[in-house]
Amino acid sequence: MKKLTAFLLMSVVSSIGFALDTPLKQLSKISKETELIKIQSYNVRDFSAIKSGRYKKSPIEVDALIAYPQKGEGPFPLVMIAHASGGPDQFNNEWFRFNKETASGLLKRGIAVMFLDNFSARGAKHTYANQSQVPLWSTYLDAFMALEYLSENLRVNIKKIGIHGWSRGGMISMMAAEKRVRDALISKELYFAAAQPRSPDCWSAGMFRNPLPIKETKIWMVLGGADDYTHAGPCVGMGERIKKNGGDIEVTIKKGWGHGFTANYDPEYESDAQTFNDCPPWFMEDDGKSNTDAVSFGHSCIKYGATIGGDKGFFFKPKFYNFWNETLLDLAGTKTNQEENQEENHGPDK
Repeated sequence: MKKLTAFLLMSVVSSIGFALDTPLKQLSKISKETELIKIQSYNVRDFSAIKSGRYKKSPIEVDALIAYPQKGEGPFPLVMIAHASGGPDQFNNEWFRFNKETASGLLKRGIAVMFLDNFSARGAKHTYANQSQVPLWSTYLDAFMALEYLSENLRVNIKKIGIHGWSRGGMISMMAAEKRVRDALISKELYFAAAQPRSPDCWSAGMFRNPLPIKETKIWMVLGGADDYTHAGPCVGMGERIKKNGGDIEVTIKKGWGHGFTANYDPEYESDAQTFNDCPPWFMEDDGKSNTDAVSFGHSCIKYGATIGGDKGFFFKPKFYNFWNETLLDLAGTKTNQEENQEENHGPDK
């Protein structure tokens, strides 16, 4: 196969192996000034471990690389990039150039970037065969610990931090706006100014059924109306609940686009892609525990086969840059995201 497939799986059990050397070193030439760092984080299975403080018993240091703009002295706004299930190697993969190319574009605009590696420290290159090797909730926690790390960096404008990613990275970007997680981990004065999730799984990713959004975080969620891997419908519902609870969110559904639409190849059917759309939903309840249906479901509901790719990055980039111009640089674009949304189909394809 010419590409790496991004598998999604509800992570209930953690299996941590030996740390691997991070591939982020290969990104050191993206700017004349880069910094490879370690961020204090933890391993968790769900929110209850965070709420109770048990997460402190499983510390780990995750890898990240910060690249600074060549012009200006800062403090710079910064965009954090969360990878998909294909792992941090996708940042350098020839078929997934969107993240690296747009990182270069952000640097030229005076925005620093951080590539976050959730996997290498936990002994995983990817999580195709064993998603539980890196539980989703560990990666949700990583984003907030990275934000806390940046709060000590005088070259970064801590009030202008954004985050984006697709698939698993999209889930991390969504959860970066969850108030309960932030409040349990770091200062309530810290927040992401903006989040741009793409193609997240809002059905089996352990998000809160009743989200409590951080009001300072502006979210622009982009979904593929033809996504047969992570259906748009559950994320539309999640967006409605976030908005109802006071969140600043806009949802765009791209008609005819599928999962991983920014990958630079035409859509391809992957017969071994695991999907969980027929399984019970996995949510965190208000008490911080998983819903019982998700914990008890068997493997019979797991199906195989989904379409990945789309080669839509070229068309998506202008709107992508406009979002960061507005949220991090306070520059108005030619169109607001709301106007762009009015041109889209606001429901998943039939």
